[in-house]
Amino acid sequence: MATVACRVQYLDDVDAFVCTNFPEPRRPPVLDLYDTVPLIAQVASIHKLLDAPLKLEDCALQIGPNGNYLDLELSLDEQRDDLEGFFEEVGKGRRPTLILRTQLSIRVHAIIGKWNILLLRMLQRLRVHPCHFTELQ
Repeated sequence: MATVACRVQYLDDVDAFVCTNFPEPRRPPVLDLYDTVPLIAQVASIHKLLDAPLKLEDCALQIGPNGNYLDLELSLDEQRDDLEGFFEEVGKGRRPTLILRTQLSIRVHAIIGKWNILLLRMLQRLRVHPCHFTELQ
C-alpha cells in the first residue's frame, strides 16, 4: 500500500460570515495518507492530529490552494483523473496541502438560517407579520 505525504490544516468556517479565518496551524504538519484507502477512513486521523474544533461528521477535505473538494467515499487513487495537479505536485517531490473544513451543504444551511433570522428581525422592526412573507421562503 503506497502513501502520499500531505500537509494538513483545518479551517474553522462554521460561521460563514466571519471573513478573517485562515487555515491553521500556520505550519501544517505532514501526514502520510494511503492512496488506496477511502478518505472517509482517514479523516478521523487528520481531525485528531490537528485537534480541529470542527464536528468530525461535518468535515470535508479540500485541496489547497485551488479549492477542489475530495470525495471522501473514494480513495486518492480512485480520484487520480480529477486530481492531476495534486499528483503532479507529489511527482515533483512536493507535499500538497489538504484543508479539513465544514462541508459546503452545512455552511449553506447556516447561511440560510442566519438570513431567515435577519429577515424576521427586519419584519419585526417594520411591524409586519411574517406570515405575509411565506412565499419568500
